[in-house]
Amino acid sequence: MWNRSVVRWLAGSVLMVPAMLLGAAYAAGPDAGKGRPAELPMRVQTEGMTYGEYRLHQADVMSRVGGAVPAAAAHAPVRIELTRDEIDSIEKGSQISGTPLRVGLVKAVNPRLDVDGLTSGSETGHSRGPRAQAVATRDGGWGWEVAIQAPGAGALRLHLENLSLPAGAELYFYSRAGEAFGPYRGAGPDGDGDLWTDTLFGDEGLLQLRVAPGTASADLDQVTFRVTEVALVMPRFAGTITPAPDGVCGDPDCLVDVSCAGSTPADPAKDAVAKMEWTSGPYIYTCTGTLLNDTNPTQDNFFLTAAHCIGNNKSAKNLQFYWRFRTASCGGSCPSNSGWPYKTSGATLSATGKKGDYSLLHLNTNPPAGSVLLGWSTAAVANSSGAHLYRVSNPDFGPQVYSQHDVDTAFNPCGGWPRGSWIYSRDITGAIDGGSSGSAILNASAQVVGQLSGTCGGAPSDPCASGPGEANTTVDGALASYFASIKPFINP
Repeated sequence: MWNRSVVRWLAGSVLMVPAMLLGAAYAAGPDAGKGRPAELPMRVQTEGMTYGEYRLHQADVMSRVGGAVPAAAAHAPVRIELTRDEIDSIEKGSQISGTPLRVGLVKAVNPRLDVDGLTSGSETGHSRGPRAQAVATRDGGWGWEVAIQAPGAGALRLHLENLSLPAGAELYFYSRAGEAFGPYRGAGPDGDGDLWTDTLFGDEGLLQLRVAPGTASADLDQVTFRVTEVALVMPRFAGTITPAPDGVCGDPDCLVDVSCAGSTPADPAKDAVAKMEWTSGPYIYTCTGTLLNDTNPTQDNFFLTAAHCIGNNKSAKNLQFYWRFRTASCGGSCPSNSGWPYKTSGATLSATGKKGDYSLLHLNTNPPAGSVLLGWSTAAVANSSGAHLYRVSNPDFGPQVYSQHDVDTAFNPCGGWPRGSWIYSRDITGAIDGGSSGSAILNASAQVVGQLSGTCGGAPSDPCASGPGEANTTVDGALASYFASIKPFINP
């Protein structure tokens, strides 16, 4: 998130708090000595599924799992209790300085749900619990299913460990409302037996195991996994958002719906930006990130966000991306997370740095066909007073908003965020809020020149106080300062 609490008042001056944003050497752009910046224009991604294809894929998965397993295969539900105090701790509680916006909790499954081999039902002598009882399916295979229920939650996803499925065995995670994900196979996408499922919206998800016809009993015995944790998104962030009287889908009234801002240099970013959701420790977090164009002949689909959002591969691998999450029209209905028409998951960390607060990710899955991979420029804008900059972000786990910012070279930088490695600006149109962190800042040519770190000033709790002459400034890590670190990936 852009952190409303990343600064504190001390001895009459404003200082940046988190030590995680300190360190790492300044790195000049590759052409700094030649007097010209490196740059690349945007392009449109032609790979990936279209929205229509994605919807058909979801319908196909749902047709495979809905009613495919006999009722006898459904075991007693696993319940995760969520208290009002736990909900309020996220929805009304204060955020931790130096961390992105929290939108939910991670809770242990107790007792843990273990599957250590399956029995076909006709076998005897097995000491495995009733949850390991497979039932014959109509197609001659085997099935097993359990419901995970968390009354009061807005969405949930499961953490599976020790996952090892033989050929012909597949796991699915779906809801009765029509969302369906899978199949998850083998030892998971990274081959290490560790997997976070995709996120289902609602307070119940069904985990279904399908084993293909002709699978031998010895193969059934090799099916193993544990469901150890459930991540729960709180209702405020998960449901259909009710518009505030003057704001955008519950956002503060100074934020501007991106669908109400047309013909701006930020227009291409609408199809480049994704809101992000991931688990880390006891919480679920959200930030924003942006697709970057590249000249890499062996890799594609690079994605820029902030280091204080994603700074390690453990977080990157369970990322869920929500593409083009915005209102359909200016003043239109707020989008609903449930059944959102395009989500992807998983990434690896290519490069990250605390100085400049950047992380460059490589996506595991293509973004939607027609996505924009934004161009970029290493032109240093941090000392260009009055330069116009533009942004699209997803604050508060909600729809995209638009903002314009003008570079401010008069504001005294926060300690640890030196001007040059960071860009200071004033909000001219719109604003940012929790969850906007990591969103790209663009120049007038729609090129990325940095990404959001946070805010600096005397009123950090007020997202609407970063305009000219007001208490705060908006602060972005400057791409010009760290380009040498990401150049081997996006411009080798």
